[in-house]
Amino acid sequence: MLTRSSISLLLIIAVVTWGAFLWVLGIQLTWEHAKPYSLTLAVLTGGWGLFNRYLWRTWPFSKLVRRPNLNGTWKAELRSTYVDPATGETRGLIDAYVAIRQTFTTLSVRLLTAGDHESFLVASSFDINADGTTYVYGVYQGVPSISDRKAVSAIHYGSFRYKVIGSPVAALHGHYWTDRETGGSINLSDRRPELYDSFALAEKARKPTGE
Repeated sequence: MLTRSSISLLLIIAVVTWGAFLWVLGIQLTWEHAKPYSLTLAVLTGGWGLFNRYLWRTWPFSKLVRRPNLNGTWKAELRSTYVDPATGETRGLIDAYVAIRQTFTTLSVRLLTAGDHESFLVASSFDINADGTTYVYGVYQGVPSISDRKAVSAIHYGSFRYKVIGSPVAALHGHYWTDRETGGSINLSDRRPELYDSFALAEKARKPTGE
């Protein structure tokens, strides 16, 4: 991500290069030419901050960057090959939520399941093909609740691949694998703009008023 320091460095390089060409052309340089530096740096820094956080996902920028906007809390359905030690069977369909916070340069993905189990993104990348087909790849860490870490599931790492469906994005379909030699499928749909940090809050927000 570009910071104020990196933008300042790029601006200095541009100014020096511009000044060098003016000198070669025989144009006299004075300190008056450097006066707009601070204002230019502020405009560039502020402009980049707005673009990185908001503008990239709005028209017309969204037509240029070719990056899907995944922000929001998604309803997720998982099917896992993991065998529950308490029953000796797979758990079948698992309901969950996925909270995605995204800027142009960053992506935060958190999988929220019942019982305070949480998986969060460690690293990610987009793969946008020439035909527009888009995939999201990631490496994550799974953190079960303290009470379940010995009896049910230990802290583990895994990776996933989501295929982005629709424009604007309507769903994500994919698979995941873990270092416990388990895997499964995951489907995301029914996105809401609000962001939640727990399964209970996301579940409560989707219940009709009065329930």
